[in-house]
Amino acid sequence: MADLFFLIFLGTIIFTRLFLYFKPIPAPTVGKFWTHHYMYGVGLVLLGLLIGSVVTYAVGLGLFVDELTYLLINGKNHEDNYSKKSLIGTLIFIGVVFFLREFLSAFVT
Repeated sequence: MADLFFLIFLGTIIFTRLFLYFKPIPAPTVGKFWTHHYMYGVGLVLLGLLIGSVVTYAVGLGLFVDELTYLLINGKNHEDNYSKKSLIGTLIFIGVVFFLREFLSAFVT
């Protein structure tokens, strides 16, 4: 189960990165509030935990982790998201999730 969790998590990040690299669409807004995909990720993580779905949980965590370094470096634009610092940070977080995959996937099994 842990390996499936990690593959879904990693696949989500790869898909999101590639999609937004080739089609950099702005985040949707609600009034003047700009949403980002990490917000959807948090919601999916909570939903996945609630319903016990490894797929929903892993996709949510992937969306969250994909944008985590961007948030930590206080990114402002598309270029910041694909900066060396952002990419290295994302790889580090992927590594952390890989090493914690047994622990993290235990919440939904």
